[in-house]
Amino acid sequence: MLTIRRAMRALATKLALAVLPLLAACQKPDVGEPCTVQWGTGAPPTPQSVAGDVFESGNSSCDNLVCIVSPTSSSKFTSRCDATTGTNCGYCSKPCVSNNDCYNSETGLVCDLVLPDPQFLGTLPPDVRTRYLADIAYSSYCVVPRSK
Repeated sequence: MLTIRRAMRALATKLALAVLPLLAACQKPDVGEPCTVQWGTGAPPTPQSVAGDVFESGNSSCDNLVCIVSPTSSSKFTSRCDATTGTNCGYCSKPCVSNNDCYNSETGLVCDLVLPDPQFLGTLPPDVRTRYLADIAYSSYCVVPRSK
């Protein structure tokens, strides 16, 4: 009887160790969580100061490497923002196909188009634009709903 209990205990331990990585893999992405857009000189972008979405890819504080600052007056996004330093003024985002991809009921974010700024695109040499953007005209990301 004692041998069976030890065997069962060992089996339970092995099973628990096998299942733990799977549970970690099921964790929801950090869509909607605060992030900070890396900004050069000048005032950092804040929800109150930007006219359109400020998109940063390669932001390592977000699971999908995308941090966006959107124009909004929603306290959900403005209350955590330090406008002086730009800390936590953005939110983590990701590419999407529908609002469900954005966990809309939890985050308040919706799936919408993010368009490159035509003035910025006009400043890029044609070879640089082709190398980095190719024929991309827009992509859909989880963003703050736009005022209609």
